[in-house]
Amino acid sequence: MLRRLAHSAVRLPALAQQRTTLQWVAGIRTTSARLAGGFIHVESPENSVHDTFTFDAESEKEIAFTLAKYPDTKQGKQSAIMPLLWIVQQQLDKAHATIKYKQADENATPFPKSQGGGGWVPLAAMHAIADRLGCSHMDVYEVATFFTMYNRNKLGKFHIQLCATTPCMVCGAYDIMHTIESHLGIHVGETSKCGTWTLTEVECLGACVNAPMIQINDMFFEDLTPENTVKLLDDLAAGREVVVGPQNGRKHSLGPMGRTSLTEPPSGPYCRDLSSLKSS
Repeated sequence: MLRRLAHSAVRLPALAQQRTTLQWVAGIRTTSARLAGGFIHVESPENSVHDTFTFDAESEKEIAFTLAKYPDTKQGKQSAIMPLLWIVQQQLDKAHATIKYKQADENATPFPKSQGGGGWVPLAAMHAIADRLGCSHMDVYEVATFFTMYNRNKLGKFHIQLCATTPCMVCGAYDIMHTIESHLGIHVGETSKCGTWTLTEVECLGACVNAPMIQINDMFFEDLTPENTVKLLDDLAAGREVVVGPQNGRKHSLGPMGRTSLTEPPSGPYCRDLSSLKSS
């Protein structure tokens, strides 16, 4: 019995080392990422541990601005992991500058640059962030795999995020989902073979009153029907101009009767009249 136990004690470290080696070869294990990516990093030509990543000039400006907000300490710099992941995702949104659009509200502020909705964060970029901040690769993995807003798989040119939370669901979100799947030949969680489309089901996108709606890259498209959804997709694919916001002519979130309150500027007073207070 003692000889058998001694033999096992010798074998256990070797087995543990072999298992660790196999895990590294197979992929990098991470925490649950839900829709953002898989549990294990699988080597692929698009996302390899041997790739390199370079921040472009615009990203370097954003990084300098971001790091100035934090103490110049190891712990302080680690606080910048989240914004730097998002800066990468903005940099790799290749479609933003190519989308022709106009706002339903002519007074709305245009999108000056990508907000990151169509980008992704490859493993090489995570390593570059770790090197820039002086932390371990695992420190960056932990953040990137926890928050689903970071896309860890390469997306199609147009990332369709379809809201299926209760208000959108009762207004026909699944009709829109089935329309998109049928028209593009993909299912939720898939990217088209041509690399043009990725379809993701997400939680509330905050435009409940104009449900159902989708977000494509950074832009919201609301008041959808199967018919205007197909037209929207065809226009994007053809490079034609699309209207951001309601697709049925609605202005903002007005009801069918239009504005029924606050039809005139409020008469005031708008706040306490501090000038009437006497100093003690």
